[in-house]
Amino acid sequence: MADYDGFSYTQSVTRRIPGYIRVIQWLLYFSVFAFTVAGALWGPFWLIPALGTLFGSWYFMGTARVTYQYRLEGARLAVDRISGLKSKPKTTLFGQFDLTKLIAMAPEGSQQLAQAEAASTAGPARRVTYDVSAHDPDNICSVMYLTGVGPEEGRPLKVFFQPDPALREYIRRIAPDRVLGYQ
Repeated sequence: MADYDGFSYTQSVTRRIPGYIRVIQWLLYFSVFAFTVAGALWGPFWLIPALGTLFGSWYFMGTARVTYQYRLEGARLAVDRISGLKSKPKTTLFGQFDLTKLIAMAPEGSQQLAQAEAASTAGPARRVTYDVSAHDPDNICSVMYLTGVGPEEGRPLKVFFQPDPALREYIRRIAPDRVLGYQ
């Protein structure tokens, strides 16, 4: 029995909403305003597109907000994707990773990942890339290379994520010689 079987840790990361989504949001809100003004000037027919655009923009922003929840249970890291409206969030299992098959983990852009990057693209199996980070420039983004399990059995995986120091320490305990570049 490995000494990491008792690990259990959860971390949530909320993804920043990209600028182009904000532009679409403002265009939708402008359309609501334009249809409302048109309805006031030219009749109640314009109320239908105004309400449709309003509900569409409300639903669109609900689905644009994404939170990733990292769940470490023993040597398994599961990532849940939580999106949807605040009143009715939808949670789906986005990825599951066996950390005993970890090849290397380091901050993004680290030279220590060059060998793992080359090995993951050189094999016959096509690499699967997951981006479950917050896209937050204030926090360190980590890159993890590992061998897949489940549906990705035997395929190389590349995972972008933003673990907090406690999660990084738990991963270091599971694979001490493969977590590189952190002080």
